[in-house]
Amino acid sequence: MSDGVDESAPSPLPRRHATRLRHYWRSQGWAHHDNIDIDLLRWGLIVERIGRDTASVFELSRAGRNALAEGLVANRAARQAHAEAVHAVARHLAGAGRLVFTELSIRTVHEGRWRSCKPDVFSLVRGLRADHLAPQVHEIKVSRADLLGELRNAKIERYRELAASIYFVLADGVASVSEIPSDYGVIFYDPAEGLRIARIAPIGDYTLETRHWMALAKARPFTAEHESGQLAF
Repeated sequence: MSDGVDESAPSPLPRRHATRLRHYWRSQGWAHHDNIDIDLLRWGLIVERIGRDTASVFELSRAGRNALAEGLVANRAARQAHAEAVHAVARHLAGAGRLVFTELSIRTVHEGRWRSCKPDVFSLVRGLRADHLAPQVHEIKVSRADLLGELRNAKIERYRELAASIYFVLADGVASVSEIPSDYGVIFYDPAEGLRIARIAPIGDYTLETRHWMALAKARPFTAEHESGQLAF
């Protein structure tokens, strides 16, 4: 079998295949003998070792190690792009005078079950009236796969109880406005051009309860120096 990646090997690898490849890298390589193993074998990413006294095991080929390294580089780049977009949104909202949180962990109730939620950016108006706080959630998506998974699982719905409006912030090219349900706002982000709003989010009801305020009290607000107004939208 060739040590190079077969032309049929997708790039990037499907999530389950990449996970299996990492498993063989970290473990003794005990074979699963399922369809994922068959794919990895035919793509030339793993090779089988059969000994007299041991069950068959799989080892990464050179191509498999390269694929694993490429996936690591891609994941790091995605995390960096996500962090940059989060910072851009938080910087703009803080510059507009809102109280902003980028490391908030909060519990909400969705479909009768407690859910732990970590919005990418949560913000509210600095005011004294509970009905004038206008809390917002901005969820950042820099990859199409991540966005489609979010829409399919509807995890973002968990924020309804604490946000008057919810926005998807999309890296350019991830999706079009028409692909996002109408009950969410849409903002596009480009590192060079900044943020531009494509659709205003509808305003809904929200209820900030004691558990929400306790989570906010324990979290550290985002702070940043005031920058150019070119990011305004």
